[in-house]
Amino acid sequence: MSGVRITLPLARIPLLILVAIWLLPGLIGHDPWKNDDAIGIGVAHWFASHGDWLLPRLAGEHYADDAPLFYWIAAVFAKLLGGLIAQHDAVRLAAGACVALTLAFLYLAGRAFHQQDPHDSDSHRDDGRSRGDGVMLLFMGCTGLLAHAHEAVSETALLAGLAGAYYGAGLVEKRPYVAALALGCGLGAAFLASDIINILPFIIGLLTTTVLVRDWRSRNAAIALGGAALVLAPWLAIWPALLYARSPAMLAAWLHKGGPAVLAHAPNLAAFGQELATLAWFAWPAWPIALWALWLYRRKPNSAGVVLPLVTLIAGMALVVLARTPGELPLLPLLLPLALLGAQVLRDLRRGAANSLAWFGAMTFTLLGGIIWIGYVAIQTGYPPRVAANALRIEPGFVAHFAWLPFLAAVVITLAWLALILRSKNAAQRCVTFWAAGLALFWSLTMLLWLPWIEHGKSYRPVALSLLAHLPRQHGCIGSRGLGEAQRAVLDYHADIVTERNATRRRDCALLLVQDNAREPERNPGPAWKKIWEGNRAGDRTEKLRLYAKEPSKP
Repeated sequence: MSGVRITLPLARIPLLILVAIWLLPGLIGHDPWKNDDAIGIGVAHWFASHGDWLLPRLAGEHYADDAPLFYWIAAVFAKLLGGLIAQHDAVRLAAGACVALTLAFLYLAGRAFHQQDPHDSDSHRDDGRSRGDGVMLLFMGCTGLLAHAHEAVSETALLAGLAGAYYGAGLVEKRPYVAALALGCGLGAAFLASDIINILPFIIGLLTTTVLVRDWRSRNAAIALGGAALVLAPWLAIWPALLYARSPAMLAAWLHKGGPAVLAHAPNLAAFGQELATLAWFAWPAWPIALWALWLYRRKPNSAGVVLPLVTLIAGMALVVLARTPGELPLLPLLLPLALLGAQVLRDLRRGAANSLAWFGAMTFTLLGGIIWIGYVAIQTGYPPRVAANALRIEPGFVAHFAWLPFLAAVVITLAWLALILRSKNAAQRCVTFWAAGLALFWSLTMLLWLPWIEHGKSYRPVALSLLAHLPRQHGCIGSRGLGEAQRAVLDYHADIVTERNATRRRDCALLLVQDNAREPERNPGPAWKKIWEGNRAGDRTEKLRLYAKEPSKP
């Protein structure tokens, strides 16, 4: 088998086309959507519109959940593309650029780790390009990544920074100076996109690799890691120092949200089980392939390409369990080490298991694609009538409009999917290709064919403009109760309505905006308040916004 070259089922240009189909649809063409997308756009909007680039703010209040790097990038995109596309589309394009950078660094990391992998014999060695493609496709194929990769969330910049750091780690043994720069800047960018806690798992992985991997106890490794520490130091110091000079209280709030205090929870078996259950679908199909990699390498743990992602994965999972941060976003960094682990053994997957996974993906996404097409035909034509009636019931008031360009693009993508299935070679690596391409098919068809229907129910623009129209002239401040961060963000973005929460309000406002559950009885704030407006998104049966005005006291 000497000289055999094992390649993935896609050549270079088709692979780039697949990445574009997977990444680009959904980044532009719709308003901010609840929850994380709206919050990210709201923070970037404040940076771009108000000129204060030091403090992340959401609807006028300090936003302490993230550091500012992603919002800086997004605000720059908004400034550069202003007048060409909507500001929210420009912000999402910034997120897409971060995801594209993540894919590029993962590809480079796969190639770099391949060059220092002691487990590849000359008789069974794929080229570095194939390893890089495999990491990229395995990452793209993770089910939980898809929606968040198209949202304006700071985690996209976090992923790009961590992926750059993995690339640097792959260069430690052979190119220590480049490794130092990539490691330091990658970890620094990850820190400046989130907080110190989110880079701790990688740092633990670096230190453990230094102890366990013999090749990392060398002069080159010392140069790389020492240089990385020097490069990282300014990233860790400059922005927090500037923030402290502006407001020690705001720095303290950010440190409280993203500092060691978040790990104060005691280990909890129930929380661990819940996170594992979420990760089981979120990281599919990367995690079973990564487990297979660990089984194959169980007796040869002396590779940096195995030790670093494995230790980082374990430390990252411990962080998620201890921090107990709600939502799926904390799981995103775990996809990087899973993809790096799994890509090493794509060529060694048992043919039966690889074929089963490939055809399960092919059948699943073909069925989903068919359902999307049936739903689209029903929305446009009213046939099948039951499907059309259900679509109208879910989004009442929606009126369909036919557009040639999205329709033709969807046809071309569907035909390309069928061609990939029918003409793909019988190789073990095609399982990850089918999953990445299948998710690209599902997402692109949804965004091309169903986007107007989805937008009708998800956009807050009509609600914000209706509220704006009912505000009294010279209304002064507007208090709020129960109003979520996403709602505060979209009201500011669409209508320049900035509310003040009860907990932070220092003045008595004559208007009060309340967010309630529409399925529960209305809770009037008191006899002195009169309701002057209420509204909700089309089809939203749970959320109701109500505006009250304080009636003047009688003499």
